[in-house]
Amino acid sequence: MESKIRIYTLLIALLLASLSALLWLLNTLSISYDEAQIFFKTPHFANFAHFSSRLSTRIFGQNDFALRLPFLLLHFCNTLLMFYLSKVFLKRQSDALFSALLFCLLPGVNAAALLVSNAGIVIFFTLLFCIIVQKTNQIPYLLLILLAFIDTSFALLFLALVFYAMTQKKTKLLLVSLILFALNMYLFGLSIRGHPKGYFLDANGHLMLIFSPLVYLYFLYTLYRYFNAKTKPLMWYIAFCALIFVWLLSLRQRVQIEQFAPFLLLGIPLMTSLYFSGLRVRLPQFRTRYKIPFLATFIVLLAVNATLFLSKPLFVFIPDTNEHFAYRHFIAKELAIALHKKGIKSVKTDKNLQLRLKFYGIQEGGAQLYDSPKSGAKKIPILYYGKTITTFYLK
Repeated sequence: MESKIRIYTLLIALLLASLSALLWLLNTLSISYDEAQIFFKTPHFANFAHFSSRLSTRIFGQNDFALRLPFLLLHFCNTLLMFYLSKVFLKRQSDALFSALLFCLLPGVNAAALLVSNAGIVIFFTLLFCIIVQKTNQIPYLLLILLAFIDTSFALLFLALVFYAMTQKKTKLLLVSLILFALNMYLFGLSIRGHPKGYFLDANGHLMLIFSPLVYLYFLYTLYRYFNAKTKPLMWYIAFCALIFVWLLSLRQRVQIEQFAPFLLLGIPLMTSLYFSGLRVRLPQFRTRYKIPFLATFIVLLAVNATLFLSKPLFVFIPDTNEHFAYRHFIAKELAIALHKKGIKSVKTDKNLQLRLKFYGIQEGGAQLYDSPKSGAKKIPILYYGKTITTFYLK
């Protein structure tokens, strides 16, 4: 009983620490062009990111906190679901807590916790689906039908279920998955276009940023180990199919990794299981060679995560701010504040920045705003921590 209380106390502490860090990061970000498009452009079909962010800003006002609040709350729920799924799959509550910790530390998860996208809702329903299957050993067909109408990403889940049903000889699941896959494709479609180009290295580089490099390598190793196992959990089928699909698609075109990365997170309980089972079968004096790579992996993970959370201070150390990895998520809010202070309510600029400024109450019209020097133009410098990051010119 005391052990259970300790585990749940640590879980609450983890959630509070994660939410506190994300709230700090939230205050540093500006809306990006992609996020502004989701927010302002009415989707052709149901879009959780659009409707939830619009509803939140309608209730709490049009600001960054309200914009990102639905995704922050989803992150809270997803962490609990990851803990519960791991508890059911791994049996030991301490292992489940470690899975939740790893989930909260992954850079891609923290990005999904704040950015306006459907990644959070895809993670939520994927974890919920796997929990039901793991707990009851039954397929929740009503939930699968619902998923077909939520997001195009779930086409990949139905595809994974096709292969799972074939290996498990589940005819009903096979037929339902094929029908729902076709329905999802009809409603949303999946963009496969252009001439074949090699983006394989780019895709893997992106995945390394989502997981951190060493965690990603261990993720690949875990999928390989389960590939050779006699019995494979449903989570493996989903994560493996998602990875193979990303790899195959990246041979032809640039892949929107954010669409498929949520399914790869199902590898977290698998990685935790593989590591601790390998560690515990050995006597304490022979565990060092397992602990040293673990510490190295954990340190690299913390370093990559710190880079994400300290992305704003990093501007001070980068000579060319345009080369900052998260440049598109900054500047706009500070520029809008500077314009408001000067009593300027409307400007004309390029379409990307124009849409971003619209969120902060700067409309289209009036003087022209440039990002390069113009004769007779007023300077509007943007400062981070006392350093001029960029300068705009109003004429």
